[in-house]
Amino acid sequence: MSLTTFSGPPPLADDYRFSSDEERERRMRVLRDAMEQEGMDALVVSGRDDIRYRGRTFWVSDVWQLVADTHVVIFKDDRPVFIGGQVFGLEQPEQTDWAGELRINGNAGAEVAAVLREHDLGAGRIGVVGLTDAAFAAWHLSEMKAGAPEADFVDATDLFETARQVNSDESLDAFRATSAVMLDIYAALEPEIHPGMREIELAARAHQVSREHGLRDPMVLMQTSPFGALSFGTTKEIGNDDIVCLWIESAGPSGFWLEFRRCYTFGPPSVEAREFWKRSVECSHEGLDALRPGAPAHAFSDAIERVMGAAGFELGWSDPNDTHHMYSLHGIGTDAIQGVWVPGKDRELRENEVVNLHPTLEFSHEDLTKYGWLGITDNAIITPNGGQLMTLQRDLSDAFVEL
Repeated sequence: MSLTTFSGPPPLADDYRFSSDEERERRMRVLRDAMEQEGMDALVVSGRDDIRYRGRTFWVSDVWQLVADTHVVIFKDDRPVFIGGQVFGLEQPEQTDWAGELRINGNAGAEVAAVLREHDLGAGRIGVVGLTDAAFAAWHLSEMKAGAPEADFVDATDLFETARQVNSDESLDAFRATSAVMLDIYAALEPEIHPGMREIELAARAHQVSREHGLRDPMVLMQTSPFGALSFGTTKEIGNDDIVCLWIESAGPSGFWLEFRRCYTFGPPSVEAREFWKRSVECSHEGLDALRPGAPAHAFSDAIERVMGAAGFELGWSDPNDTHHMYSLHGIGTDAIQGVWVPGKDRELRENEVVNLHPTLEFSHEDLTKYGWLGITDNAIITPNGGQLMTLQRDLSDAFVEL
């Protein structure tokens, strides 16, 4: 069984895996050390068909989940048990060699309880990942409690998210592979973007090229000026004077996510657009400089507020847990949004953590039509010298392109 390089679509093979034996052991060791510290006898990890949660079981199993629920039971000593749903069966799990046992059951909670009893943990202290963020189905939890009524089920969501907060060199390489593929996708699309094509034609072509390059779950968002609400492409024809914003987000062939945006004009942009872009670049540089190990994640939003406030924009982010704004920064990895987001859910940053930044402002209607989608989106790695963009160049000159 071999580990692919993931520089493109997966090869024609039945026996490949996403992570090496060494990386698999590292992840299990981090989780088991945390379990030991919290006095947990087992850990139940749930993945659901949601871009925020499906990557949890993928991170511990190498099994890419598309729909339905999957569960992995991790013990302190024994090999994990994988429990799949009835939609796709066990064909994917059977391609890997990491699990001690593979099972399938439409009543996953009952099966988890059976596994616990068989390992003499029916009265153990069991960590459950997903109890506090809707990732774990209430019905499955009720099944577990009915099947193992003497067990003490406790939340382990933060334990799990802390375990995957810091990335190994192998995981960082997986991120970079997604960045490389995404740049190839945009390079293929840009010669085709022209006035007269409909937004929906560009969106459809972007989705096709994304799939051809191996993106696992591509979502194509786009807008042309004058900007309005979120769009997946309309029947509007793109005009000569339009600004075109194309935003693609997906896990790459490696299984690691990237949200990436580029903006285009067909001639020199307007003075207003150039000035706002200048502010956006300044925001990103200030925000990146604040992303250092030990700093709170909201330091990024604070930096944006300083820059945009000086330019006359009112953000109102004095409370780092204010949830009335879209994300300005969030964690990313095997899930599209994982671990941290601000404003909303803050935490201390750690070296080699990866976050996605897409500074977002609340505009008046007039300003929205001019600036709403003009901005920067990329992954950044936390380093002692500040956040480093993983796809764009440091000067951001390749994020706003004159075609």
